[in-house]
Amino acid sequence: MAGEGTYQCTLDDEALETAKRELNEDPIERASQIETLRNWVKQQPHLRARTDDNFLLSFLRPSKFSQLRAQEKLDNYYTMRSVPDKGVPEWFENLDPADPKLIELLEMKVLFPLPGRDDKGRKVVITTMSYDPARPNVIVDMCRLIILTLDILLKDEKTQVYGLVDFTDCTDLSVGHLTQWTRDLIAKSVKVFQDAYPIRWKSSNYYNTPVIFNATWEICKLFMKEKFVNRTHFHWGSLDSVYKEIPKRMLPEEYGGEAGPMEDIIQNWKEEMLSYRDEILKDAEYGIDEEKRPKPTETANDGEWGIMGSFRRLTTAD
Repeated sequence: MAGEGTYQCTLDDEALETAKRELNEDPIERASQIETLRNWVKQQPHLRARTDDNFLLSFLRPSKFSQLRAQEKLDNYYTMRSVPDKGVPEWFENLDPADPKLIELLEMKVLFPLPGRDDKGRKVVITTMSYDPARPNVIVDMCRLIILTLDILLKDEKTQVYGLVDFTDCTDLSVGHLTQWTRDLIAKSVKVFQDAYPIRWKSSNYYNTPVIFNATWEICKLFMKEKFVNRTHFHWGSLDSVYKEIPKRMLPEEYGGEAGPMEDIIQNWKEEMLSYRDEILKDAEYGIDEEKRPKPTETANDGEWGIMGSFRRLTTAD
């Protein structure tokens, strides 16, 4: 993990131009903007957070370098990780790349990123329904695997700039899977991955969705921002439709792609994931102490919680 004031830009000219155009990134002002956010973190009595340059940049970039938005998202991020009555800390416990439960889900092809990037520079993550819904604590373990994967992917500057595409294969989706995704669980998931995580979600793609998924999707839309609903694509059973969003060169051969078998892709990702183990384990040191949080001010919005007292739903354009 690089330290404070040690940032060295790894973006190529094209990515840097995208960061300037879409994220308001100014290479001349970047260091001072990182330092401003770092100083804010250190002044918060309730917040124990990483302060290395790349981590803080991962919040500044999706916030379009708005200090207030970055502060809100960073506070939300740690609140979700560590405050039981406001977040889901069980999803963030024991985020160990060597955890046998997570390795087993990975080897079952439940969730993993694809090698390379799409034509717009974005990483693609595949999710399948290849797990047994009767497995004990499977939803918690799945969410832990998702979070571990995102935490690692976000270390890459290009992913911070270009964002992510997700591809969900619903071929094995059953009533047993769907009954686990209650309205409350869906609301928590949206709160974590839409409102707290510093991810630029650029496209969601569903393949082979059965009719029984329709009701669940209607519940999801109740909590999703309109822009994310509009970025969702249903491909039904058409791989030709999938190829319009995700290039064949990136997809595993199981989907008619050119990236090799899923087993090899997963093995390579497992090795990369394990290489970050020490850094990931260190993240357990950070979080929120609600007893030390400053009291809400009169300007805080009722019913929200963010930097001054709780969780705040951000409206950052993306």
